[in-house]
Amino acid sequence: MSRLILLLLCSVSLLAVAAEPRPPLLLSGELRARESQAFYAPMTDNWRVEVQWLMPEGQVAQPGEIVVVFDGASIQGAIDTETVALNTAREKLQQEKNKHAQTVLEKEFALEREQLLLKKAAIDAAVPKQFLSAFEYESFQVAKTEARAKVEKARKELAQAKLARDVAIKKQQISIDRSLDKLKLNRERLAAMSLRAERAGPVLYGKHPWTGERVFVGMTAQPSWEIAEIPSLSDLYIEAWLHEIDIDRVREGQPAVLTFDSRLQSELPATLTEIATQPQRRKEWGSGLYYRLVFSLSEAPEFQILPGMGARIEFPEVDS
Repeated sequence: MSRLILLLLCSVSLLAVAAEPRPPLLLSGELRARESQAFYAPMTDNWRVEVQWLMPEGQVAQPGEIVVVFDGASIQGAIDTETVALNTAREKLQQEKNKHAQTVLEKEFALEREQLLLKKAAIDAAVPKQFLSAFEYESFQVAKTEARAKVEKARKELAQAKLARDVAIKKQQISIDRSLDKLKLNRERLAAMSLRAERAGPVLYGKHPWTGERVFVGMTAQPSWEIAEIPSLSDLYIEAWLHEIDIDRVREGQPAVLTFDSRLQSELPATLTEIATQPQRRKEWGSGLYYRLVFSLSEAPEFQILPGMGARIEFPEVDS
């Protein structure tokens, strides 16, 4: 009998513990925009790039204004080096033109001289045979043949000189074009190190993907890291993350109370509108898995809200 009573007491105790209400679920979230212009770290030869300048966070950027500047010292150095190489190539091109112009001029003069000698030899060879001795006549014929051969030789030498000139100039022009292409590419890369706003809006800094700390001037970033963004203010939502052990405590459409960090005295009604189907690992929070939650405000606040504002989210009543 005493044993049965003990079992009954234990059962009553367990039921009493199970019936106790679970504490309210509290989350921290952040106001975000569904549409925004994001600024990412560019690809560089060194793989990592330093953030050299940032527009102050919260300042409203206008279209065309520079928002982020990355360190482009190495690219500028390459531009300076290539500029020197380009100037050198252009000077060499002028030297090649002058040198080959002199050679071609000499070959043209030599051809004209041989053509005049050929004309003279042709006049001598045209004297009738009866007016000359056999030796003189044959000598004039031989001289004419030799003069014609010299003209052909001079003509070939002129053609070779022109070909050498054209090849040298084309080769040097290719070197110049290569330098121009490199300069164009590096100037485009340098321009890409300064990112400009395409829309008007407040500037928000990104977060380090590993530590979660805000981006700052002097930080070294890797390609594709989000450095900053300019969000749209027309479609805002609150993003929060819930540990996997508590995911059974929330459901879509569940009401919540939201309080912004900058307006602790104002509570706003919100609704859980989206629960991620798969959890994600958040490196800055440890090895646990977290579900992404999306909340929408049930009514517009009386004060201005901007993306990046932190908020506390509370579920007053949570199903047990």
